[in-house]
Amino acid sequence: MRTLLRPLSALALGAAFLAAPAIAAPLTRTHNDSFSVTNVRVFDGVRAIPHATVVVRDGEIVAVGQNVHAPSGLPEIDGTGSTLLPGLIDSHGHSRDRRELVRSAEFGVTTLMDMWSLPHYVARMKREQDRGDATDRADMFSAISPATLPEGYPYNFTPQIEHPTLSSAAEADNFVDARFAEGSDYLKLMLEDMSVTSPFTIPTLDAEMVRALTRATHRHRALAVAHATKGELAELGVDNGIDALMHVFVDVPISSALTSKIVRKGIFVVPTLSVEESFVDGNGGAEVVADPDLGPYLTSDEIAYLLSSPGLLTPEQLAIAKANVGALRAAGVPLLSGTDSPIYGAALHRDLELLTLAGLSPREALIAGTSAAANAFGLRDRGRIAPGLRADLVLVDGNPLEDIKATRRIQKIWKTGVEVERPLPSLFGAANRSAASTLSPVCGRGL
Repeated sequence: MRTLLRPLSALALGAAFLAAPAIAAPLTRTHNDSFSVTNVRVFDGVRAIPHATVVVRDGEIVAVGQNVHAPSGLPEIDGTGSTLLPGLIDSHGHSRDRRELVRSAEFGVTTLMDMWSLPHYVARMKREQDRGDATDRADMFSAISPATLPEGYPYNFTPQIEHPTLSSAAEADNFVDARFAEGSDYLKLMLEDMSVTSPFTIPTLDAEMVRALTRATHRHRALAVAHATKGELAELGVDNGIDALMHVFVDVPISSALTSKIVRKGIFVVPTLSVEESFVDGNGGAEVVADPDLGPYLTSDEIAYLLSSPGLLTPEQLAIAKANVGALRAAGVPLLSGTDSPIYGAALHRDLELLTLAGLSPREALIAGTSAAANAFGLRDRGRIAPGLRADLVLVDGNPLEDIKATRRIQKIWKTGVEVERPLPSLFGAANRSAASTLSPVCGRGL
């Protein structure tokens, strides 16, 4: 049963989390793993606990705290000087190939909220998750097919491929019913006329269609999330029932009136600053490539992609986006980290840094990549380090609560208690050498 969530401020997540609705991944384990991490700084998704011990049995967290003792007989990891984080959640991704989810996990991203994929692929990934066969990769939840016009974005780029679309508000109920019948976890609405990044415009959903789509989605007790890179279209979505904006718009500064409406309606925002930065130039990608903790784990194709840019946005537009994030943060709007990138896993670490450059504290950025995402999407079994939750964990050297780039200094990653291997690209098999060499056409920047 899907339960619609109206998210709360990130600072209220501690109380809100226990009441979160569920898009839960049932788990029948085929692997058991148990261990303790001692003398470690724990960021539990909301706050820091110094000098703590975390005990994991059979892939589940059973104890967390300063007065917890490591049980005898369990493998024990000394976390002195390190920080234990919940597995990171990318709240705006795209995947059509399992290897992309493996790459995510190799950088500590243990859950991906997909925004456009294929029904049969999503169904297969969920079957693996349900039976415990996804310990080496990120879990996936998906919107599958977004709501858009036949000539609308993004299908204007792929006219040769058949996709489900709708042409009027009267078709909304049937369209939405079909999406949830094929396995969607939430509905994505495309509010994009291309005017921000091109000299032409294309048709997009109108207010009546957005109202009909969001109402039909809410009858399924699910979230309606919207792609909008233009302020006018973002406001159209806010005025007509959406639950989330999956980008921060870049064309105009956000008004206090729109900010107030977003707060009043309980809407959350996934800014995707990392992909917006990549539309400007390759400087942000170059920073990732040069990073001593990320660069060695990138493939040659990933490096080439990171260093490239379509140059469709200006530095001034990126500055507007960052200022809009700062205004949303000041108003208490829940902000989530998401990449919209085919550079799986690594791009999220850049996105976390960009959130801090837009005004979030490192703690707030960590919340955006963990508990805020779990709360917003109703993932009740993850996003926190607490008894009874999944042992999706990342152990990093240093203190990301002071230096957000410490999230990149990964020592160990666990997915439901099973350690995730992190091979260097030179150790990949020839067939799997590059995740980016098979970048899905769905993945491009800005979807």
